[in-house]
Amino acid sequence: MTEKRKQTLVNIRDIAKQAAVSPGTVSRVLNNDPTLSINEQTRERIHQICKELNYVPRKYRGRNKGRCVGIISAISREIESDDAYYRQIREKTIQSLKAQEYCVDFMIFLPYLAHNWERIKQVDCIVVIGFIKKSIHEQLYQLNPHLIIVDDHHCADHYSSVSVNLYQEMKNMLDYAASLGHENITFITGKNARLGIKNETVSHELGERDRAYEEWMLTHNLSHFKQLFIGEGWYAQSGYEETGKLLSQNKPLPSLIIAGSDLLALGIIRRLAENKIAVPNDISICSFDDLEMAEFLTPSLTTLRIDIDQMVYWVTHLCKKIMSEKEFMPARIVLSGKFILRESLKAISDDKR
Repeated sequence: MTEKRKQTLVNIRDIAKQAAVSPGTVSRVLNNDPTLSINEQTRERIHQICKELNYVPRKYRGRNKGRCVGIISAISREIESDDAYYRQIREKTIQSLKAQEYCVDFMIFLPYLAHNWERIKQVDCIVVIGFIKKSIHEQLYQLNPHLIIVDDHHCADHYSSVSVNLYQEMKNMLDYAASLGHENITFITGKNARLGIKNETVSHELGERDRAYEEWMLTHNLSHFKQLFIGEGWYAQSGYEETGKLLSQNKPLPSLIIAGSDLLALGIIRRLAENKIAVPNDISICSFDDLEMAEFLTPSLTTLRIDIDQMVYWVTHLCKKIMSEKEFMPARIVLSGKFILRESLKAISDDKR
């Protein structure tokens, strides 16, 4: 029996039997159904069985020929469950595309891209959400040049992209803080790293906001106050830990802490409260994202709103342009944020300057 004949005898039911799951589960795994709840060991076992049995999934192209989009999310399913920012971008992008009657052919989390390279060729446009290795961008581009990169200001010019100029937004935030009398300003943020297919991270040196902070403190002759803390993550626990490092130093407390995300700010506020340090009377706090919880914290959180709806609007618009214009040239959309002033940031009184 030929190898080709062997492949034709293998179907989803065979895979399901060996993996001890239902055929429906196998189908949803191979189609990267984002609503499927399944542990990663089972998911990997299904892919491994497919490989061992030489099973090649049927190449699928949606009903609307010429209107099919594939979505790749940089972060894993587990991380996304704790990351409202990226989860909202992905979910709203899918909703917007479907509302415009585009077929969302697949939704792949980056760790599963290795099993799906062939599918990249089968759609009319690829949307990549998040910060991934530039070599992966190029691999995708070689398979399908209709590529849109979301939330990565440093991607190559020959891809279309939608991003926020966080470098300038950080400087704007610092300028406003200075107008309130703040000079001793600390920045607590997360590690700025690109992700790879095997969940490995590649350091990207300083992020846009890190670089803007260091440059701003230098040009304003405030380098003696400069304190940049870069945690492993972007979540509350990391903010809590980095604030502990700040408080353990034998230095005057800053008048303002800027957090790289609202979730980091949540951990910062908790650690300060445990040390009887009041926000904003002792230390002011501001951050980035404007997640829903920011308005309901006590005190409410001053933050830079990144308009996800506007970001998604431009992603959908670029998809439409790419699919409708034969000579479409890559476009770079750079958005601004909106500074939302709330209770956690206050001016330095004249007697404290």
